[in-house]
Amino acid sequence: MDYSGLFSSNMPLLVEMPVGLQADTKYVFSVTYADKGVFPTEGLIESLSKVIRAEGTTLSQYPPPQGHLGMRELIAGILAGQRGSPTDPESIFLSSGAGGAIGAILDVFIDPDDVVFVEEFSYLGTMKMLLERGADVRHVPTDSNGMDTEALERMIEEVVAEGLKPKLIYTISVFQNPMGVTLSHDRRRHMVEVSQKYGVPIFENESYADFRIDGDPLPPAMLGMDDQDSVMYVSAYTKLMGCGLRIGYGVVPEPVMESLKKIRFGGIPSHLAAMGVYQYLTDNREEYISDVAGSLRASRDSMLGALAKHFPSNTSWSKPDGGMMIWVELPEGADTMAALPAAVEADVKYNPGPVFRANRDMSNYLRLTYSHNSPQEIGEGIEILAGVFQREGLFA
Repeated sequence: MDYSGLFSSNMPLLVEMPVGLQADTKYVFSVTYADKGVFPTEGLIESLSKVIRAEGTTLSQYPPPQGHLGMRELIAGILAGQRGSPTDPESIFLSSGAGGAIGAILDVFIDPDDVVFVEEFSYLGTMKMLLERGADVRHVPTDSNGMDTEALERMIEEVVAEGLKPKLIYTISVFQNPMGVTLSHDRRRHMVEVSQKYGVPIFENESYADFRIDGDPLPPAMLGMDDQDSVMYVSAYTKLMGCGLRIGYGVVPEPVMESLKKIRFGGIPSHLAAMGVYQYLTDNREEYISDVAGSLRASRDSMLGALAKHFPSNTSWSKPDGGMMIWVELPEGADTMAALPAAVEADVKYNPGPVFRANRDMSNYLRLTYSHNSPQEIGEGIEILAGVFQREGLFA
């Protein structure tokens, strides 16, 4: 059978990614996996047993179009109580991880050449989705307080002056991926004002809101600051409860929900998985989040200590209060994309900075994640990586 003339002409655009990111290595500093050191295997078994006894007959039917109702009610309660965002469960839909919700929302908004604003560096998975859809991605300057909203407003005005209508402001507003920064309270308020003034919706991703290790309490979500249906919100339990469970969700205004219903929300996750996560979080959420924070603290501190020991003084890195990643800057001229194959050969992988940029520039940056390997392994892996960078001339 010759399939060459049969494929759809609407396939996503090709986006090149480094081959090394798919390699199997011992030291995985390139993926924000759930923390296996405290993964609640026995607790999940107990929760699944409990919820199947209570709700098992519902598995004989298709799940509700927006996903498990109890899970959506639990999410609404958490958003109201902990993120300052009272939310109707009917405005929530479950998805296959945060990526499922992001992809679905992009499907109903983005046409080729649509302008989308993101941070100076933005999560590689979302970047790939935007580029596959042909979006015109504009990176906004970002500092320790998150996206510079004054710069954002100037850039929106410039786009409008070009005769274009910006489609979205996409921000990872808590422990931003990959930079690790959190959008300040004042900038959140200003971003909402800018959104409402220019009619550009905010797409707020808070997938790391459950991962505060120490430092100041988080500012409230913009979802609760908005009074004009200007904010769409996405988060997930994949990093907390296990990437394999694929439980994410979105919160959207009614007009967006009506459009999402036409494409079935990008794929509802397994009803059984949603039932199990719902029951486990209902019974154990606060204690488990505390356990995860303690485990991540040890891993983060191990990576920070190893970087201080093995990386030279002409390099710098973030010191995050939460999340799962450290953002590293090497001397100008260093090429973290070119050095990745040598690192993989040495059994270490990381994320080169260019994968977080639309035009694949700024190659002297990299992201290191600390949620997978043990603290001891993290120390070993960073020492190996420093040796690779030294041999490859990245510290020069």
